[in-house]
Amino acid sequence: MSAVPSRRIPRLVAALALLAAAPAAAQTLNGDPEKVQLVTSDIPRFWQAYDGATLVNAAERFQRMYIDPGSPGVQGFVPGRIGSGRALAATVAARPRFYAAIRAATLAVDTASSVKARIRAGLRQFKALYPEARFPDVYFVIGRINSGGTAGDAGLYIGTEMFALGPDTPLDELGAWERAVVTTREVLPHIVLHELVHFQQPPDSTARTLLARALREGTADFVGQLASGGTFNTAQQAYGDAHEAALWAEFREAMRGTDVSRWMYQGEKATDRPADLGYYVGSRIAKAYYDRAADKRAALRDLLTTTDAEAILRASGYEELMARKAGR
Repeated sequence: MSAVPSRRIPRLVAALALLAAAPAAAQTLNGDPEKVQLVTSDIPRFWQAYDGATLVNAAERFQRMYIDPGSPGVQGFVPGRIGSGRALAATVAARPRFYAAIRAATLAVDTASSVKARIRAGLRQFKALYPEARFPDVYFVIGRINSGGTAGDAGLYIGTEMFALGPDTPLDELGAWERAVVTTREVLPHIVLHELVHFQQPPDSTARTLLARALREGTADFVGQLASGGTFNTAQQAYGDAHEAALWAEFREAMRGTDVSRWMYQGEKATDRPADLGYYVGSRIAKAYYDRAADKRAALRDLLTTTDAEAILRASGYEELMARKAGR
């Protein structure tokens, strides 16, 4: 099966979409994964602020010693994630044993060459899969256990505290969603590649329907997995594999609407099943499209640059595939 017909996604339009997606700090982009800076200096800076912090001075110390002098990654992680020194101090104070336990694991991202080597290998594989790739720098920061990562103007920002779980890390201070999503640093290459895919995509403002949003996130999961060899959305994948037909039947009824509350960005609101199962459905559509395409590079280009989720769904054959499975 060929990629989406050019009349639907002209190559010029796709190229312009990619340019439109490029962040303001375009000078940090390059086509060489070897030139990507993996910036970990914010991790020891956090622990310097943490040491000596008390209930009285913690907010001031985190603001003055960590946030204000922080890298562009910290600055990009402040809106909607870190918030402020006061907000960060409150999170640390509410989970003192958790933060104390993750110190060594987070610092190892700064000092252990093996972690960075695996990330670099994933970047190289992404370049091999998608030669048009553009690479921003990657910033590893410490936040408030509310975000694994995002793509922003200066690059990719990774919430390292979400990937610092060890065999003895206490979890009783965490909420149900936090316990479900915190994991080990072995998963870091997967989240980095997921966010790198987002960096190639058109702005997320172009994704309005549930289908468009799910395909955007699902493409990041699927292509990130091709490049890194794994996924950080393990709970969604396990549940989805066991309930794919039922999920698709439910998703299909809602996919052309704009209410994503049962499928995306749920956090603690999901109680009866894993949060964010729209990622799973989107990844299955993206995989079906890629598997069906004769030209894999063209298929990846379409997945990464499309603003027409309906065209991808039609060309993927996923709806027909699920209908056949339901008819067995």
